[in-house]
Amino acid sequence: MERPDWYYDDLKQVGTDFADAQEVATYDERQNDSAEDAALLERLGLEASAALADIGCGTGLLACAAAKIARAVHAIDISLPMLKATRRRAEALRLTNITTEQAGFLSFAAPEASLDVITTKFALHHLPDRWKGVALDRMARALKPGGTLFIRDVVFSCRPAELPQTAEAWIAWMLANTGYDRATVACHLRDEHSTYGWIMEGLIRQAGFDLLSAEYSNGVYADYLARKPRPQ
Repeated sequence: MERPDWYYDDLKQVGTDFADAQEVATYDERQNDSAEDAALLERLGLEASAALADIGCGTGLLACAAAKIARAVHAIDISLPMLKATRRRAEALRLTNITTEQAGFLSFAAPEASLDVITTKFALHHLPDRWKGVALDRMARALKPGGTLFIRDVVFSCRPAELPQTAEAWIAWMLANTGYDRATVACHLRDEHSTYGWIMEGLIRQAGFDLLSAEYSNGVYADYLARKPRPQ
């Protein structure tokens, strides 16, 4: 379907360029949390009969962990090099139940009510808030009634007046605990679209989800667990 000229292009890179080969090659060093992914999937109660989509799949760490359990996994990313890395990982693990799609939150092609679980980690902040709302509506439509949505992202739990000190504290923490440099974190703060927790909670509810939990840490991270209601 042709989109109107005012529709947001969710295939464009925002902030760090994850189509860059060097960014992809070093991604796992900064993001590798496979033990945490396994614990997350257990927490979500992922079942062998489930169909799961991971949006913003990166190099496929979570998608491949899910494919060891679920019937089908759809790995979605706007970066072709990331999708290539996902396919390499799946092939190395001899996983045949993963499909990949170059798409974003506003363009992925899952049919209505076709998914049991949607996960997304550190990806939704690439969209401005207005389009986060559209993305959440699309994810709600793709989930079956009773389906689960998990979001992990950079979300500010501080008051707006506290943003300067929160931002500087986050930069210091990132430099001390990750492989990211100040310029990369500053780029995120300046050019990407991380929002406030109260906005995210409202957007999730406006999309029709029951918000089961909202957990915040370090002033800048959030986990949201939501469920699509079953018909009454």
